[in-house]
Amino acid sequence: MIRDIEFTSMEGKRFAPIDFRPQEVRIDQNLSIVDIRREGENFRVFFKFITTFSGMGSINIEGNLLYNGIDLEPSWKKDKSIAESAAQEIQGSIFAASTVETILLARDLRLPPPLPMPTIQKKKDIIGFG
Repeated sequence: MIRDIEFTSMEGKRFAPIDFRPQEVRIDQNLSIVDIRREGENFRVFFKFITTFSGMGSINIEGNLLYNGIDLEPSWKKDKSIAESAAQEIQGSIFAASTVETILLARDLRLPPPLPMPTIQKKKDIIGFG
């Protein structure tokens, strides 16, 4: 169970002028677990979340979360991995929280949102009887 998530550093940079509008923008997101430390019955998971906007800019977020669940130390000490049964919950929580912050920072830097925005499609005209 995720008990808490905290951001310790946020950095956003825009490399291209505001009026630069490329045809396509490749947006890559990368999540790295940096360290895991035991805190009593919990584990503190330190992470970096990096979003790059192909030649336009980048957003870097660092933080940590407090996890209470299975023991993360054996697999982390062995090969710097997270047990599969906990990985989805931990990575999903980090990704969700970091993506929200990335959207807000991207807006402030006038970069495209890192997720496709929903679109509304007009319903087709329905031809009735009679």
